Amino acid sequence: MKKILIIDDDKTNQDILSKAFSQKDYQVVSVYNSLLSFEKIAEHKPDLIILDILMPGIDGFQVLETMKEKSIIPKIPIIILTALSEESNFKKSLALGAEDCLLKTDYNPCELVEKVTQRLKNK
Repeated sequence: MKKILIIDDDKTNQDILSKAFSQKDYQVVSVYNSLLSFEKIAEHKPDLIILDILMPGIDGFQVLETMKEKSIIPKIPIIILTALSEESNFKKSLALGAEDCLLKTDYNPCELVEKVTQRLKNK
């Protein structure tokens, strides 16, 4: 069973994603605090990470930078799911090693699950 780590401080978004991925037989681990994300990565060794950018404390960009420094990227693919719509944020996320960036206002959870399924078929 493939594991997905969701790093997002929005409980509603966590619940929506957890339900969508669980229905497709993914094991889902959620963390609401970006400071705990590295502990969860080490503990659960996810196959893919879905990461929010706007979080209190350490934001998603800082999480990406640390993952890059610790060589977690490119071992674990990362998809950014954010409310930040500026193209510069997407470019920065991709430059830091994210594989894809999606807007929270535009994404469909079922389509995201399909995108992840296709990505993980090659893994």
